[in-house]
Amino acid sequence: MVTKPRVQSFALVLLLLSSAGLVAQQGTATGSRDRSIAFFGSSVPNGTGDETGQGGYTGRMRTLLEPHRWEVLNRSRGGDNTVTIRPRFEPDGVADPNIRYLTPGNPGYAVLALSLGNEGITECAPGQTRRCTATRDEADQIYQQFATGLWDLVERTRAAGIVPIVTLCYTRGDFNAREYAYTRRMNLLVNSWDVPSVNLLGAIDDGAGRWAQGFVADPSHPNSAGHTEMAHAFVPSLFDALAAGKPLPVKSTASGFVRIRDGSAAPLSFSPDTTMRSFAVSFLVRATGDGAVAAVAGQTLDHAAQQREHGRRRQSIEVYTLTPSGRTHTRLAVVDGRLGYAASSGQMVASTADAADGGWHHVVLSHYAARGETLLFVDGDLAGSVNERLQPDRFVLGGAGGTGGAAPEQADYKDWMIHRAGLNADEAAALHAGTLLQASLEIYAPLTGPEGASAGNLAQSLSVIEVQSAGVIHSQD
Repeated sequence: MVTKPRVQSFALVLLLLSSAGLVAQQGTATGSRDRSIAFFGSSVPNGTGDETGQGGYTGRMRTLLEPHRWEVLNRSRGGDNTVTIRPRFEPDGVADPNIRYLTPGNPGYAVLALSLGNEGITECAPGQTRRCTATRDEADQIYQQFATGLWDLVERTRAAGIVPIVTLCYTRGDFNAREYAYTRRMNLLVNSWDVPSVNLLGAIDDGAGRWAQGFVADPSHPNSAGHTEMAHAFVPSLFDALAAGKPLPVKSTASGFVRIRDGSAAPLSFSPDTTMRSFAVSFLVRATGDGAVAAVAGQTLDHAAQQREHGRRRQSIEVYTLTPSGRTHTRLAVVDGRLGYAASSGQMVASTADAADGGWHHVVLSHYAARGETLLFVDGDLAGSVNERLQPDRFVLGGAGGTGGAAPEQADYKDWMIHRAGLNADEAAALHAGTLLQASLEIYAPLTGPEGASAGNLAQSLSVIEVQSAGVIHSQD
């Protein structure tokens, strides 16, 4: 069947359908706690490194959420890890006025924000013996300590009637390939937990597990620009979705898909209503021939480097400021039977896989704004990358989105996802293998449901997909 033609009415129906099917998750806050969020972690959520004094990414989330009637509390403390944070969960007897506890603030939600760096995963430098690991076995023990301690904190938070949200592990300036591997491994583990999460690594990673140039204050902390990018990794309506009881998304196992033929330039589209920088868009496609299968519209970004003073010693640090520099339309297309990406510069990156073989192919376009790189993965393998900085404001599936390129005469699509963070090779491979990564996931449309619900958004957000119904057909194999 063909979907109904009125885009605005259809979008409203999708929102109502999503709301009607909401299931309560992890307990619901009551009373004065309903609109209160506490950030409970270490120095980065406490704002360290932000030379502007705006409170780091926690302060930026306060600025974003308070106009929507959310109260944001900062209950973080520098240096904490899964062991040292435990006594700060709630007072044991009389509260110490010099300690930031979690529970006395009476929050309904808690963002649990810790890192492997503070846990002591870093390889010991010559002569170093504290908060480091000398052997692989020691590193494995720290990894397990962090995983166990963080999950214990999640369960303790739930037991207190507070809804937990976990931030994934992020970078450090002194990480090497070993620590980067542990970080990626931990992030995949947390993504498998039944708890909402935020992919901070995907906002700030330089590609080797360290802070991107121009976004670092010192080896342990981002500067103001880095904190800004980390704040962009939060799905803006996550807390409203949680308050409404929207459940954690589960990967659809249905066999349906959406078939698009002879349709508009933008059959399915999504426009974020707040600034997005780093992102990943992914989907499965089965095309009958050449043509555009997806597009991203937005702004290119220029960067300007400034020297600013940071810390008690007023050390000079380099800070990048990203500013829009012009409109751009990039697209993913099948060209000569190969899936490729046409970047903002016009440069083309193409896969060697045969995209016109009649089978399904998995595409991940991953963009890191801080480091200025876009990567294309096809069927779990890296096809190539280009240097660019983007600030997207519209995503299109099934067409060129007004870029002038024609779509294939017919193509099938399913499992459309949009993350507010770049995804690395491990994460792209996990998506290709069928794992749903819910961290920073703003859009998840399985495109497998019956007419009227096939483009519903299952991600923990209130974002809505727009549908131009001409040529959009729900089908079954």
